[in-house]
Amino acid sequence: MVIHLWGKFFMAAWRGKRGLTWVTGAIAFIGSIGTASTGYLSQTNFDSQWTAGQAKDGLNAVGVGAVFNVLDTGQMLLWHVMLLPLIVGVLIVLHVILVRRHGVVPPFDAEPPVNDASSETRRDSLGDQSVPATPMAAPADASLAAPAQPGGAGR
Repeated sequence: MVIHLWGKFFMAAWRGKRGLTWVTGAIAFIGSIGTASTGYLSQTNFDSQWTAGQAKDGLNAVGVGAVFNVLDTGQMLLWHVMLLPLIVGVLIVLHVILVRRHGVVPPFDAEPPVNDASSETRRDSLGDQSVPATPMAAPADASLAAPAQPGGAGR
């Protein structure tokens, strides 16, 4: 995720109304750091206990220690196994949907797309022959198709 984050940052991937895509990816990255931290705290060895003690002091200092108790192994397992992966998963699905909707950002020196009939008839490599991976994906299949003109042209 770090390589993807920095790569998209230096490509200025937020251009062309892709800011929400960038924000969902950045929040998913922060959530993955939280997932890694709670996983480390769930090891129940001396190192994780010492780290939990230090984290407890830091969280109490900012006022969230009463809600988020890092010394409670059960709470850390709940956050690590259920809550944070669910949140990160939803954010990644939203991120991918936004990428599919807006398309990939063109390079800085790319010419603007030409709006002619031939460019509107192009399709993905599977075209209309694609089969959704799950039955629940069938209604969303049409809305996730890559646009012929990324950025909303031709809509």
